[in-house]
Amino acid sequence: MRERIASGRRLIGTMLSEVFFPNISVILKNCGYDFVIIDCEHGPYDCSQVSLVVAMARANGISAVVRIPEIRREPIIKYLDMGADGLLVPMVRNAADAARVVDYVKYPPDGNRGISISRAHSGYAPGDVESYLKAANRHTAVLIQIELEGALEDAEKIAALPGVDALMVGPSDLSMDLGIFNRLSAPELLNAVSAVSSAAEKHGKSSGIITADRDLISASVACGMNIICTGSEVRALSKGFAGSADEVRKM
Repeated sequence: MRERIASGRRLIGTMLSEVFFPNISVILKNCGYDFVIIDCEHGPYDCSQVSLVVAMARANGISAVVRIPEIRREPIIKYLDMGADGLLVPMVRNAADAARVVDYVKYPPDGNRGISISRAHSGYAPGDVESYLKAANRHTAVLIQIELEGALEDAEKIAALPGVDALMVGPSDLSMDLGIFNRLSAPELLNAVSAVSSAAEKHGKSSGIITADRDLISASVACGMNIICTGSEVRALSKGFAGSADEVRKM
């Protein structure tokens, strides 16, 4: 995922929010998606389920990103040891929170991630351990959600942190924190999106948004965001089923 982010091209992904379907990566690959985010903040997934989704994604060339439930060492190292290509970190309050995440994610000397090598993340065959640790630090992506006013105010400081790869706007929670809940076209929210994009660009980082709102996606792309997480498997299923039922009713 980190290499994909560094390429600067537009990346398209979606959220796996409730349905446990390890082979979803095959469908997403065929549909032209670059990544899937497994939602362990709001979603019901246990560790065994996450490990299967991650393994299938890696096998099919889709980047697997896990949205962690909270900023805590234990879930971070578990998901990374399962082989997740990156982490999406919610409810970051400020730059200090983001720095703590990087410390948990990166192996020494870049951080203090605990070392347990013969696991899925290394393909059970890391070879030279020192070389593997350096490679893991190079390849593991950290995406920080900007969904609280404090994080928005600290956007430049967060983007400046070594080890942070992208800033991702979470418009629902951010609009709530700004007192304009779900007003996705409000100037305050659009200004925030632009500010996050500018902060990321200033420090050579990428930025993106998590939304299914077409107009907000368009505005985000227009201001330079290149990582778009749009919709979810539940939304896709709902739209697909509704469309099929509507077609049959009209026959």
